Amino acid sequence: MKRLSFVLTIVLLGVIAGVGYWYTTLNKEEFDHSRWLSNSFDNVRSIHVQGKMGSFMLSGEKGDWEAQVPGASWNVTARALSAKVMDYLGKLAALEPHRSTGGFDRGGPEQYGLDNPDLKIIVTFGAENVEPLTVKLTSDGAGTIYGWNSRSKGLVYEFAQKALDSLALPATNFLDRKVFNFDQEDVAKVQLLQPFGSSWLVEKRKEGFFFSLPGYLKDKPASDSALKLYIHSLALLKAGNLVLEPVVTEKRLPVLTVKVWAGKETEPGLVNFFTIKDSPDQYLGKSSWLTVPFTLDAQSVSQLVKSAFDVQGRSVVKLDLGDVGRFLVMHGDASYVVERGETGWRLLDGKKDLQGIDMFLWRFTELQFEALPLNNLPATALKLMYCKLMDKDGDKLTELTFYADPKLPQGQCWMKNGGGMYYPVSSRLLKDLQGMFPTNAPANGPGA
Repeated sequence: MKRLSFVLTIVLLGVIAGVGYWYTTLNKEEFDHSRWLSNSFDNVRSIHVQGKMGSFMLSGEKGDWEAQVPGASWNVTARALSAKVMDYLGKLAALEPHRSTGGFDRGGPEQYGLDNPDLKIIVTFGAENVEPLTVKLTSDGAGTIYGWNSRSKGLVYEFAQKALDSLALPATNFLDRKVFNFDQEDVAKVQLLQPFGSSWLVEKRKEGFFFSLPGYLKDKPASDSALKLYIHSLALLKAGNLVLEPVVTEKRLPVLTVKVWAGKETEPGLVNFFTIKDSPDQYLGKSSWLTVPFTLDAQSVSQLVKSAFDVQGRSVVKLDLGDVGRFLVMHGDASYVVERGETGWRLLDGKKDLQGIDMFLWRFTELQFEALPLNNLPATALKLMYCKLMDKDGDKLTELTFYADPKLPQGQCWMKNGGGMYYPVSSRLLKDLQGMFPTNAPANGPGA
């Protein structure tokens, strides 16, 4: 009897297991990846995203995308990044469900929370024969994400939590944050305007950048290295936070305006910065490229402020070093004449080559004035050294005179180039020349 009962129990359990397996295989089938989204995302016209992070529309045409974001006070249309949109569609297509459930085995969509999903995406296509695609994703609160799409209306899919996390993105994730849009090599003009500060305009010529404004610098060369670095910083400039609601500025007049002309464009790309009421550490920016305002911290804005002096070409000596054949130095009561020979530089009628003369000549051409030059030398200045650079025939190329002045900042001296102005320059070169050519010449010549 016990043996019969045991056998019957085994048979009954087998029947139950068989029925359960049949039911499961009928309704809970392993997922075929091709059944999630069978169509490709070619020729997408728009993507409408609704979720807890807000609602917005991405619209594209010929590779250019824009985002339409409804706000509390206004509707915003902003540039969107094509790469970000394509990446989003790629993530949507690449979702990997754990399994699919057929026939809504727990009831209708509401039983899975899909009647009011956490995320709803509607994709429309440019082709007339392609119906819009609707995707719904919602969480059960325990780590499982249920999904549904209009291509497989009778199926509900199960995903990991990351499926929802990767797609539930705010509109700002897609927006372009570049303040300017230009090719650095094509920049033709740059202008900086301040109502109460230095303003300037430079234009590019064959020889480099030259000032058009201010008037006292007109046709003067600008520093190519400083301008290229500034243009590079403008090309990389990005908005801090995009402002999708109105912000109250303190003044209508911008505190800073930067304009960039590139290529053959007649209208410049520009950005205006305004102070924000009760926010001294932030500025409101309005860019001709971005269609929405943005904020930028005060430190970043301050780095954009360059005076005409900052971008001015400040070289004092222009010289072709290959033309220099003779070098005269007068220091105190001592006088030195150095000539270029076949093996190097040596004192006139000397027998020993002097090292470092070529470096001194190069350093002359690298000198830059540290502040605005003066027409008249201050009474406190004292002459220290005179240098005359000549060609191989002894004809003058340029002459330089150095002066000490206790009223100059430490590490600076005055230098006069020919009969021109007096420039405040670094005194390091002067000190090195004094070391090479002392006031009292040693028996073996300078530097001995």
